[in-house]
Amino acid sequence: MTSRFTLNFSDGQTTSSAIIARVGAALVSWTTNGTQLVEPGHLEAVGPYCEGIVMAPWPNRLEDGKWSYKGETLEFPLNIQSQQNANHGLLIDFPYDVVEQTESSITLGALIHARTAYPFNVFTTVKYELSATGIKVTHTAENLSEEAAPYAVGGHPYFQIAGVQTADLILRSDAATVLDVNERQIPVGKSATAGTRFDMREGVRVGDNFYDHGFTDLPRDENGLAHTYLTAPDGRGFDVWQDAEFKHVVIFTPDFYWDESRDAKRFAAAIEPQTAGANAFKTGEDLKWLNKGEKYSASWGVNLFTK
Repeated sequence: MTSRFTLNFSDGQTTSSAIIARVGAALVSWTTNGTQLVEPGHLEAVGPYCEGIVMAPWPNRLEDGKWSYKGETLEFPLNIQSQQNANHGLLIDFPYDVVEQTESSITLGALIHARTAYPFNVFTTVKYELSATGIKVTHTAENLSEEAAPYAVGGHPYFQIAGVQTADLILRSDAATVLDVNERQIPVGKSATAGTRFDMREGVRVGDNFYDHGFTDLPRDENGLAHTYLTAPDGRGFDVWQDAEFKHVVIFTPDFYWDESRDAKRFAAAIEPQTAGANAFKTGEDLKWLNKGEKYSASWGVNLFTK
């Protein structure tokens, strides 16, 4: 059984390839015209920074791994022991199967099977599509259970432009609100970004700002899309777009990302579209409840631009 799936696209001007890991359906490589655009992830297991994985049926942290359903407290295993949280859902280390594949696209599927803490069967898919403009990612979910099932999903890509120091990339976002968190990174409130270090409307240098925060109240264009931009000093960059179902984005810019090729630490830049924020199973905010047989779809993607 293969541990990876390779996609290729070429139209004579743009040549792209991507590698998707079976485990976590993770986007672990993406090159366009010879330039690597994401941090390489792991094929056989979840990377140390969860590079490229799909987060479902919840993204980000769930406080104490607990939530309430029909008057009972249900509890997931904790996978961030230092914070005593359950993190990134139930599929991060789960092997996906091929549903459909072409030269430049693939749809992978995984069943979230019923268990004590999540008594629902939800079949999920993720489709990766390469094109001349970039990459599109479409998530679907179908509730196969008798009862309505809670659901949220998120992506976890780390971006780079090979040959450019990630610290020198410029982040830009029009997000109006940042989620305030406690020492366990659980949201405890919201604040306006305007006039604070979280105001990225004019652009901020990655190396000058450490973020590990969720943002919401995302302005939309005429097509209902929100945008986060990451740009190199020479003008090349990314437009990370997300549709109306993706109401949140997490931006993570660690200065301690381990570069295995250089055996050293450096900056990284993750831009993570999420349909709901951290702790959504407890707060209920932007959590989707899928009725019996209901199908759900949400998309995000990356459009590349040149200087």
